[in-house]
Amino acid sequence: MNAQMGSALPIEKLDRHNYASWKYKMYQYLVGQGYWSYLEGAQEKAPDLINPNYPTWQQGASRVIYCLAKCVQDHMLSYIRDVKAPKEAWKNLKKIFVSSTTTRKLQLRQELNNIRQRDMSGRTIPSKSKTYVIHSAPSMSQLMMMRWCISALVALHKSMAHFGLP
Repeated sequence: MNAQMGSALPIEKLDRHNYASWKYKMYQYLVGQGYWSYLEGAQEKAPDLINPNYPTWQQGASRVIYCLAKCVQDHMLSYIRDVKAPKEAWKNLKKIFVSSTTTRKLQLRQELNNIRQRDMSGRTIPSKSKTYVIHSAPSMSQLMMMRWCISALVALHKSMAHFGLP
């Protein structure tokens, strides 16, 4: 990677709210730097230690893992700390944030209900069980959260339909 590698990367740190955008930005950054092949491509697997290309592969792999480490919250470093290859780190992060379990779906549903009750303040928003009356326009952060909630609900509905749930 270039000299920018040692400075702050142009990607916000991964947290529980931004996986989709983080993944897209990280993909674009690594492709632009020429290191995506360590995650998907010819350099996913390390060559044998006796292979003369191993030191070059190791250096590139370390740069990719460093980049991932710089772009996650510190408490998430344990998920990528002991990996042998960048692809393993990428998979570990994906496992954390892309879950299709019923528990995660219920958690998202609960988070959405909590957001509705806490953050609505400006309009009437109908719901199957309640109608929320809002007295002032929502802030930009509230609008962003609403957009995220709507997209999460759409994804939740699609995945629940897959399991035959209403």
